[in-house]
Amino acid sequence: MSGGGLETAAAVELIKIAVKQKWFKKLINVFKKKHKVLVLGSTGVGKTNLIESITEITPEIIHHMNRTEFIKNHHIEISKKPFIFTDPPGQAGHKHERNKGIIDILKMKSPVAGIINVVSYGYHEYRIGLSDVFDNNGNLFDTFLERHRQVEIDALNEWIPLIGSPEIVKWVVTVVTKADLWWDEKDKVIKYYESGEYFNNLGDAKPIHHVVEHCSVVHRFFGKGKISPIFDDAERIRTRVNLLRMLTEAIGKN
Repeated sequence: MSGGGLETAAAVELIKIAVKQKWFKKLINVFKKKHKVLVLGSTGVGKTNLIESITEITPEIIHHMNRTEFIKNHHIEISKKPFIFTDPPGQAGHKHERNKGIIDILKMKSPVAGIINVVSYGYHEYRIGLSDVFDNNGNLFDTFLERHRQVEIDALNEWIPLIGSPEIVKWVVTVVTKADLWWDEKDKVIKYYESGEYFNNLGDAKPIHHVVEHCSVVHRFFGKGKISPIFDDAERIRTRVNLLRMLTEAIGKN
């Protein structure tokens, strides 16, 4: 966004679309029943920014040094009605805590509506030396992205066995964040998650799996990477609308 006027216009346009399609109303009706949504994903993929972007057009950028350390329940109000999004830490060292938290949530009397599975095609930002991310000319190492796409698959293989039968979890929406960084390759990226290597690791979750692209906030990777020249404000609004639509359709199955 280049200015406050554009942000206001974007917010108004998004709200008009959401109201017209009755998305907020449908979401509110589900969460009146105290359904919960699990938000899963490796560290640095943008889980917290994604949650904030549900109610904020431009959430604040979270610095890569600041990570979720403990399980958080985000209580979000839309039209004064409560939404509960549970966000476990994504770091590898928190595996025991994360898995225990997921299992405990699945056992609760309040049902889990579904899972928002957050990925970013390897564009993970966390506490790491920039010399491991960029070469001396400021170019991003392809090996960095490849290594972190494998981290996403490893995380998937960790929690897929925990969710059990589709009778417990009705849907899994994979949100591919940071679209502003990979938009030049969007067809390749979406195919990777919809029918490629990532999809092949979904196991029993394949029939309930959906993919949607998203961008919570436009910013350079680690503050210095490139932004796709073809990703603009209109695309950011469109991805936000698609996210709301996808969640509404998924939640409507409960």
